[in-house]
Amino acid sequence: MDFYQICALVAVVAFVILVVYAVKTFIQIAHTAEAVEYLAMTTAEKVDKTNSTFALLDNISTFLDSGFYKAAKLGVDLVSKLRK
Repeated sequence: MDFYQICALVAVVAFVILVVYAVKTFIQIAHTAEAVEYLAMTTAEKVDKTNSTFALLDNISTFLDSGFYKAAKLGVDLVSKLRK
């Protein structure tokens, strides 16, 4: 074997090793993408379940900002001061 044949053999071996690691990397990327997709789906389901809670909190905060609540609070404060 002369020098060029040895260089070609080394290049082929290096290329095969590169291909093997590239395939392993792509397989790992595929598994990671599947895990991320599963995580996104389960998170979306949990967010959908909490939408009703956030709507309730929004309704409560709107009620607390309303004039009716302020008037009721004033009435309760007046009654508590009159009882003292």
